[in-house]
Amino acid sequence: MKTTTSKRAHIRNLTNKLSSILCDEYILLTKTKSVDANLQYVDFQDKYLFFSAQSSEIDIIIQHIEKRVHASGHYADAMLKAFLKVTRFNKKRKKINDRTGYLNELLGDHENLIAILKNNTSLLETTSKDSKTDDFVTTLTESHEKMAWFLRSYLK
Repeated sequence: MKTTTSKRAHIRNLTNKLSSILCDEYILLTKTKSVDANLQYVDFQDKYLFFSAQSSEIDIIIQHIEKRVHASGHYADAMLKAFLKVTRFNKKRKKINDRTGYLNELLGDHENLIAILKNNTSLLETTSKDSKTDDFVTTLTESHEKMAWFLRSYLK
């Protein structure tokens, strides 16, 4: 009986962590689409394709996280109010409302999420006791590191 209860608690803890990451991903997706829609560029076509690709990649990440949460027998609270309550991102724009400000804020959000993922990796490993979850979190981290790297290149 204790083993079943303990296993359920571990699954619930894992689901809560993944749900928090899911909220951050949705906020990041919204911000990425906002940058794409609101900024004018000299090389508009290239930037449009760049931000569309990043939005698509984040959307795929969201789908994978949702599947992991659902596979555990739980459901993520997919309401904006819940996202804003749980997200660890800044909810108010601090930066200047221009191209550089938007890109810096977006880069900061990716870097914040990378740190969150790296800090939670060991916790998720002990919670899940499953190498699939370890690999999953590592893949998420690598995806965000790549997106952050590309954003940094646009700020130079």
